[in-house]
Amino acid sequence: MPTYLGNGRFLFLNREEDLGAEIDWQAGGLPHLWQYNLHYFDYLNQPDLDYDAGLALISSWINQHPPKATAVGWEPYPISLRLINWIKFLTAGRKTIPQYVIESLLLQTLNLRRQIEYHLGGNHLWANGKALWYAGTFLGEDSLADLGKKIVLAEMQEQFLPDGGHFELSPMYHALLTEDLLDLVNLCQNGPKNHNNNELMLLKGVASRALGWLGTIVDDQGQIPLLNDAAYGIAAPYKELVSYAHLLEVAGNLQRIPIINIGPWSGRNLSGYLLLKHGPFRLLWDTAPLGPDHQLGHAHCDILSVLLDFRGKSILTDTGVSQYDESEQRRYERGTAAHNTVVLDGLEQADIWKTFRVGRRGYPRHFVIEGQRLRCSHTGFEIWRPGLQHERMLTLLDKGFELTDYVTGPGHHQYQAFFHFAPEVQIEALPGGVFRINQQLLLKSWGAEAKLATSKYSPEFGRVLTRPCLILQGDFHHQHSFGLQFLTAAENN
Repeated sequence: MPTYLGNGRFLFLNREEDLGAEIDWQAGGLPHLWQYNLHYFDYLNQPDLDYDAGLALISSWINQHPPKATAVGWEPYPISLRLINWIKFLTAGRKTIPQYVIESLLLQTLNLRRQIEYHLGGNHLWANGKALWYAGTFLGEDSLADLGKKIVLAEMQEQFLPDGGHFELSPMYHALLTEDLLDLVNLCQNGPKNHNNNELMLLKGVASRALGWLGTIVDDQGQIPLLNDAAYGIAAPYKELVSYAHLLEVAGNLQRIPIINIGPWSGRNLSGYLLLKHGPFRLLWDTAPLGPDHQLGHAHCDILSVLLDFRGKSILTDTGVSQYDESEQRRYERGTAAHNTVVLDGLEQADIWKTFRVGRRGYPRHFVIEGQRLRCSHTGFEIWRPGLQHERMLTLLDKGFELTDYVTGPGHHQYQAFFHFAPEVQIEALPGGVFRINQQLLLKSWGAEAKLATSKYSPEFGRVLTRPCLILQGDFHHQHSFGLQFLTAAENN
C-alpha cells in the first residue's frame, strides 16, 4: 500500500524516498510511475494518518505544485485519482473544508475536463469519467458531473464484457475498476440525487457481475492471478471489495459466466480464462485474446499459458510486473518466454514494443472440447513466419492432467516450452525426464529435452525474485509433438 512515513518520506512500489521536510513534489529523477503514485494521494487512506496531517499534505501540494503543462501531477490520470482520494478523505473528516482546497479541487477538475484521454481509452478514460462525475457532484457543478456520467456509462458498456470481466483482461485492473463501480454506486445511493434509478441499476448490475468474475478467478487466499499487467499490493484485496459491496447491497453474480463440467473436473470460462478444479488441482488455462485490439497497453504474450495451484499452494505461476519503465525487464515480463507456454524460433506471439505498445499480434483460434480433451491454437507465430503454428491440448485425467504441444511449420525450427514455478516450490529431478514437486506431484515429460533452470518473478512493483523453471526444448522439421503430465505422487507409488 502507498505509504507516507512522515517528514517528507514516502514508500511506493517497494521504494522509499525522502523528498524533504518541504516536500519536493516534482520528485525529479525518480521513475515516472513512482511520481504518479506520489500525486495519486492514495496514502491519505492509510489508517494511521490523521485529518490534520492529511490536510497538511494537501496544503503543501497546493502551495508547492501549481499548474504547469509539463508537471506529472497535472497529467489527467493523476488528477483523476487524486480528486477521488482528496474528496474521500475530506468528507470522511467531517470537518469544514477550507475554501482554498475547494478552489483547488475545482481548478483540477476544470483542468481534467480540458485533457480527457479519449485518445488512450481503457482504464485512463474510465478514470477521467469517474473523477468528473465524482468531483462534479461534490462541487455542485452539474455540467462536469453530467460529462463524467456520460463517459462512464458509455465506457461501462464497452469495457465490461457480458460475463463481467474487464476487457483488458488484467485481474489487477479488473479489481481497480470494480472498486470504481462500487464507489459510483455509493455516490448514487448516498450522495446528492443527480442520477436516475436506471443509471443506479446499470451500475449495480455491472458491479455485481464484475464482483462475481473476480470472486471466481481469485485463489483460495483471495489473491488474483498475475495475468497481463498485474501485481499484488495495488488493487484492494477481494475480501475488502466484498465487504464494501455488502454495505451497498451488491452481491457477486455468476449467471453469465459459462459453466464447464468435464468428467470429474468442473469450472468456469472467464472471458477465455478457463478455470478448472478437481480434488487438489486448480488449473487456469489462458485461451483468451491478448485484449481489445485498440487497447493493448497492458497485454502480455501469454496465449495458451497455464497456471496451477495444488492443495491451495501455487505451483505454476505467471510472471507479474515489476515496472512500467521502458527496459529489458519490461520487455521480458511482457514476452512469451515469461509465460507457461511455447516459444518457436525465439519469436513473440505479438510485436510488443515500447512500454505499452503492441503492433501485429496473434489470436487464439480453433478452441474445442472433445470429451476430456480441450484444444486451442493461436496465430501469433504466423505474423512472423507463415505456416508456423502452436497448438496445445489439455487432457483432464482422474488423478491429474496432461499438456500436449503440437508445433508445425515448413522447414527446420526450434521450440522451447517454459514452465515457471513459484519461488518456494521444491523440484527434484528423477531419471527418465521425471520431476518430483514438493514431494506431492510427479511431472513426466516426453518428446523433448527437459532441463531445470531459473527465471525472474515479479509479484510486486519494484520487486524481482528468482524462481525455478522447467524448460522442454528441441528442434523439429515440419512437425513435432511433446508434452508434460501432472499426476499426484501417490498415483505413482
